[in-house]
Amino acid sequence: MGSGRRCRLPAATDVVDFDGDFRGAVFLYRITGRTRDWTDIPTGTARDERESIQTSTGINMKYSRLLQCGRHLLALVILFFLIKRLYRLLTGLEGETPAFQPIWLIASLGLLSGYRTLLVFPWRTLYRSASQTQVSFQAGWTLFQLSQLGKYLPGKVGQFLGIIFLCRPLDISKTAAVVSTLQGLVFQCMLGFGMGVPVLLSQEANHFFHKWSAIFLQNALFLIGLAVVIITLGCVFFILWRKGKPFFKKMETVQKGTRALFSVRGIPRLLTVYLLLWGYFGTAFFFLVKSIHPISLRHLLTITSIYPLAWSIGFLSLVTPGGLGVREGILSILLTLYMPPATSTLVALLSRVWVMSVEILLASIAWGFYCRWKRLNALNEGAANS
Repeated sequence: MGSGRRCRLPAATDVVDFDGDFRGAVFLYRITGRTRDWTDIPTGTARDERESIQTSTGINMKYSRLLQCGRHLLALVILFFLIKRLYRLLTGLEGETPAFQPIWLIASLGLLSGYRTLLVFPWRTLYRSASQTQVSFQAGWTLFQLSQLGKYLPGKVGQFLGIIFLCRPLDISKTAAVVSTLQGLVFQCMLGFGMGVPVLLSQEANHFFHKWSAIFLQNALFLIGLAVVIITLGCVFFILWRKGKPFFKKMETVQKGTRALFSVRGIPRLLTVYLLLWGYFGTAFFFLVKSIHPISLRHLLTITSIYPLAWSIGFLSLVTPGGLGVREGILSILLTLYMPPATSTLVALLSRVWVMSVEILLASIAWGFYCRWKRLNALNEGAANS
């Protein structure tokens, strides 16, 4: 218990003995930032409150780390079973050795690099709609490429945290950048599911369609309940936004971001651009498949539609970073309609390496631009201060 002595908040010139009487009050002041009358806090009480804060903070950090480790572990388990399945198929089956063709691989890498660059143009349009300001192509391209690597962090927030961190040297609005990125991801996800329709309606997918119809009928009650919950949450948010003005009045950042999220102009034009970009990306994926397996050109439409569908399903997977494992599993299943199982699993796994290699290459180039921007900003600030 406390000794009953009182402690004051030390001045900036005071030398505080961390093991002395000021210990509890100073720690509590630095942690909580309270501006209460510190002369009324007994030393023992402050020490007890400090220990309570330390304990709760330690528990939260431990829980957060365990959650992150669990998400990474789940992704690794999914990849492990995919690799195990690939190894079993390659060793147990004959006549399925892939025929590697480097020309098609180089062409696919070139198209993929172009796709990552072209995505910046609709993003700039969304940013202009959200902020009512222009952003240069080089600044937008740099931010876009550097933030892509953040999506491999668990929780789907790494990409947005990266955007917030990178915006200041590039003179880009944080709120508008996050909102425009979220809008682009929503458009891509919606169109990805739409592009998956040719795959589901293809002749090769008939037996899959009957199988999934049976699964849906068996779990119809659960799926309908899930849809009702999602629709209800959407309605609640809409009502709060329309009727709960006092609730949002003090949340200016949330209010501004939400207003920008639902005020995009030229949505049909943007949807058309994203649809064409998905087709462009699907062609690059077709070239990747062709570099490993001699697939016929008549399957171009369905192969082009497979990756957007798998990407959208992986994007909605909240527990795996970047849809790791989920996307590859969907690709492996759908590609078995057009190639042997071992080859489809190999293509699914290599597609992740294929995408990440281009992302890392472009992020490395963007990092050079970003460092140059930081140096220029530092020089300008130094000149202004002098």
